Amino acid sequence: MAGHPVFPYKAFTQALSLFIILSACAAQTLAQGGGGASNPNSSGRGASHTIRGKIFMPSGNPPDQRLRVVLELNTGGIVSEVFSDSVGNFEFRSLSNGSYKIVTPSDGRVYETAQETVELYGNFARTFTVQVYLKEKGEGIVVKSREKIVSVADLQQAPKEAKKNYDSGLKRARENKPEEAVALFQAAVRIFPEYLAAINKLGEQLAVMKKPAEAQAAFEKAIAINPKFALPHINLGILFVEQKRYDEAIVALENGASADDTYPVSHLKLGEALMSKQSPDYDRAEKELTRALELGKRDFVYVRQILFNLNLRRQRLDKAAEQLEAYLKEAPDAPDVEQVRQRLDKVKKALEQQKATTKD
Repeated sequence: MAGHPVFPYKAFTQALSLFIILSACAAQTLAQGGGGASNPNSSGRGASHTIRGKIFMPSGNPPDQRLRVVLELNTGGIVSEVFSDSVGNFEFRSLSNGSYKIVTPSDGRVYETAQETVELYGNFARTFTVQVYLKEKGEGIVVKSREKIVSVADLQQAPKEAKKNYDSGLKRARENKPEEAVALFQAAVRIFPEYLAAINKLGEQLAVMKKPAEAQAAFEKAIAINPKFALPHINLGILFVEQKRYDEAIVALENGASADDTYPVSHLKLGEALMSKQSPDYDRAEKELTRALELGKRDFVYVRQILFNLNLRRQRLDKAAEQLEAYLKEAPDAPDVEQVRQRLDKVKKALEQQKATTKD
C-alpha cells in the first residue's frame, strides 16, 4: 500500500514463522477467577504450594476492575505476575518453599503500592491465603473527578435487606463461592428488582459458573433498566468476545465506552474484537489498544504485545519492533523479558532481511 515499505509476502511468512503469536490477553474475562501462574524460578525445594489471595480497595470494597499482582522473592527478583478478577481474587501456583512478597503496584491515582509477605513451608502441597488491603494515596495526589465517574448504580439507594444480601454476595464472590454469591445477589434483586449493581454482579458470577446465556440475560436486564450504567455493557462485550461474537461485542463495548470512557479493559476488549472480526479494522483496533495503554498505564503494559501482533498482521515490522522496545523499557522486570528480547532480535533480523530484499 502507498506510504508503507514493500515487504514481499514470502519474506514476511518466513519472518512470521519465527514468532509466537501471543493470544490477545490471557487474563481477559469478565471479571472471572484470578489467573494462576507457574513459578519459573522453582528450585524443587519442598512441595508445590499455592498462594490464594484477595484485594480490598481503601473503601473496604472489592475492586471494580482487574488489578495487577506481582509475586517476588524476598531476596529479590520477580517470580511471576497475574491479574486479579473484578472482585479482587488472585492465585499463584506451583511454588516451592521460601519467603515471598505479594505486591500490588499503585495505580498512581487512588491507592498506594501494597505488599504482604508470605512464608511457604512444608513437605506436602499446601494452600496459603493472604489479604491485601490497599491504602489511599497520600495528600498532594489530586484525583480528577473525570477519572472516576460516579455511575448510576452508585446513586441508587437500596433497601437495607437488599444491601445486606448484596454485601454478603460480594463476600462469597471474594471467597470463590460463585453458587452462594449468585443466590445472595438473586435475593437482593428479589427485594429490589432494579438493583443495578446486584444484577451486574449476578451476571459476573454466572459467567464464572460457565453459564453464558444466563449471564447475558443479567447484563441485558441491567442495561434495560438503565443504559447509562457502563459495566453491564462492558461485561456483555467481554462475554461476546469470549464467544467470538465480535460484531456484537463491538456494539456492546462502544456503548459501554459512551457511558464511561475510563475503563481500560473496555478499550482493550474493543481493540481485540476489531482485530478479530471477519473484516479486521486494524486502524481502529490500534487506537483502542493505545487508549487502553493510556488509561491502564503500567498495569496494562502487556497490551504492547497485542499491538506487536497487530503490526505483524499488517506486515509492519518496524512498528512491531517499536512495541517490543517500549515493553522492555516500561516493564524491565516482567517475567517474560528474556523471551521478548529474543523476539525483538528476530524482528530486527527480519527487518534487515526486508531491507536487503527491497534493495535487490
